[in-house]
Amino acid sequence: MAKNKLFWGLMIALFFASCGAPKVLITAKNEAESFEAQGNFTQALSAWTSYFNTTEIETVAGADFAQAAKTAFKAGNAAQAVGWFDQARYKNYADAEMYKTLAAIYQQQDNLSKELSALEYVKDNYGTESADVNARLLAIYTEIDANEKAVAVWKTMDSSSKNEEANLQSYFEVNKALEREAVCDSLANVLLDKNAENLEALEWNAKKYYWAGQNRYEREMAKYNANKTRKNYNTLLKELDLVTADFKKALPYLNKLWKLNPGKEYAGYLANIYARFGDEEKTEYYKNFMK
Repeated sequence: MAKNKLFWGLMIALFFASCGAPKVLITAKNEAESFEAQGNFTQALSAWTSYFNTTEIETVAGADFAQAAKTAFKAGNAAQAVGWFDQARYKNYADAEMYKTLAAIYQQQDNLSKELSALEYVKDNYGTESADVNARLLAIYTEIDANEKAVAVWKTMDSSSKNEEANLQSYFEVNKALEREAVCDSLANVLLDKNAENLEALEWNAKKYYWAGQNRYEREMAKYNANKTRKNYNTLLKELDLVTADFKKALPYLNKLWKLNPGKEYAGYLANIYARFGDEEKTEYYKNFMK
C-alpha cells in the first residue's frame, strides 16, 4: 500500500513538473526557413510575411529581410523582393547573392542601368570570381559600347567562360568596334569551330578575303593602266593570280551565308567573284538578286 502511494506521488509530481516546463515555440521565421529548405517558396513567402507583420521592425535583422527577399523572388514576387531588399539595405546589410538577385529582377524589368549598377556592386565588393556576373557584364558593356570595360572584364574571366560561344561572340563584337583585326581573325575561326553557321564570323571571313582580293585588283589595275609596259603587265598577271586566290578563299564563306540567308545582301559579292572567274551564268544569276 505504501509502495502504491509512493508510485502515484511520483507520477503526480512528474505531471506537474512537465506542465511547468518551458515549451519550444515554432515561430513564423522557423516555418519560413523550413519551407525554403523544402523548396516550397510560396509558403515560405507567406511565413516570412507573417513573421514581419508580428515582429517589431527594430528587432528584425537586415539578413532576415535579405533572405526573405530572395525567397520572394523565387516565389515570383519581384515587387516584394525589391521592398525587402530595400529594408535590408536600410539596416546596412548586403551580400553578393542579394545584389545578384536584384540584378536578375532589373534584367526582367529591362532596366539596364539598375541591373548594371547591381552587377558592378557585386564585382567591386565581392571579387571577380562569379562567372555569371562576368558574363552578364560583358554582354551589357558590349551592348552599350563600353568596349574598354568589356575588355577589362574579359581579362578576369576564367578559361571555361572564355570558351563559351555567347561570351566569345560579345568579345568578338568588342574587338570589331576597337578595330583589332588580328584578334577578330582569331576569334572568327574559334567561333566557326564552335558553330559553323555563326553569321558574324562567316561574314568576317567572307569580307576579309573578298576585300583583300578586290582591293588588290583595283590597286594593281590602276598601276598597270598608269604605265602599260610589258614588265608591268607580267606583274599584273601575278597579282591577278593572288586576287583569284583571295576570292576562292572568300567563296566558301559566301556560299554558306547565301544558303543561310539568300538575297541582295550577299548577291553583289558573289556576282563580282564569278565575273572575275569568267562564269557568266552564275554572274547573271546573282545579279538578278541585286535589283
